[in-house]
Amino acid sequence: MRGLNQASARYAILMVAAVYIVLFGLVEGARHFGFADAITAAELLQKATTLASLTVGAVIGFHLASHQSQS
Repeated sequence: MRGLNQASARYAILMVAAVYIVLFGLVEGARHFGFADAITAAELLQKATTLASLTVGAVIGFHLASHQSQS
């Protein structure tokens, strides 16, 4: 299995951040325009934040693990 180099890890983290920002904007827009109430929006954002955090942690873990196995 090919390891995750620094450029790939950085790209993956930036993509997660970009998707999170867009999702955050969509949820806040839906809340602002009345398509979702505040409680639903807060729950969606909490779930998205948890998923983004776990994804970034996994990318960092794979990056670190790939360097340890190469040395």
